[in-house]
Amino acid sequence: TRKEVQMDNLSPKATAGVLIALLVIIGALAYFLVFKGWKQQIASYESQIQKVEADIQKGRMLQMRVNEFNRQINELKEQLAKLKEIMPTKSEAGKFYSNLNLLANESQVYIRSIKAANQIPTEVYTELPYNLELRARYHDIGQFFASLANFPKIINVRDLNMKALSKAGKYSVEISCVASTFIYNEETTDTGAEGGTQ
Repeated sequence: TRKEVQMDNLSPKATAGVLIALLVIIGALAYFLVFKGWKQQIASYESQIQKVEADIQKGRMLQMRVNEFNRQINELKEQLAKLKEIMPTKSEAGKFYSNLNLLANESQVYIRSIKAANQIPTEVYTELPYNLELRARYHDIGQFFASLANFPKIINVRDLNMKALSKAGKYSVEISCVASTFIYNEETTDTGAEGGTQ
């Protein structure tokens, strides 16, 4: 054919140049038609991989927070269990007067009066305070408060006032204070338990 004749008339260098040009054109077409599409697809996959990795990292951070929250919850549960152990039950709180009298007698402390004050509720427990008036000797009152501190159930003492008695007698000091016991709020408190004045 005419084209074949023209190609035959070309010199070897020219023929090589034409072939190289054709290869470049074919390569360019292959790049734009095939390789460019692959590159875009690879870029899309890489973007998806990065998104998944970011989601995984967020998941790990959330898991770390969940683990920390669980640890804090377990610590609070342990603390609450310890509080329950030292907080009296409803029936034990009802024996508060008799327990105080027992400890006072053992320490040779005279209880002039016990008056129940207003309860102080919180989210976890309810405080049951009692106003006490006591008479004792110096070393006996120390023994009495030590017995309160070592009592199996929690008894808190505050607003302590002490004065010496002017008249010579069996007792050398007069004490006023507030002694409180506590009830965990899962249990129903009885505001009238052993109430009154001695």
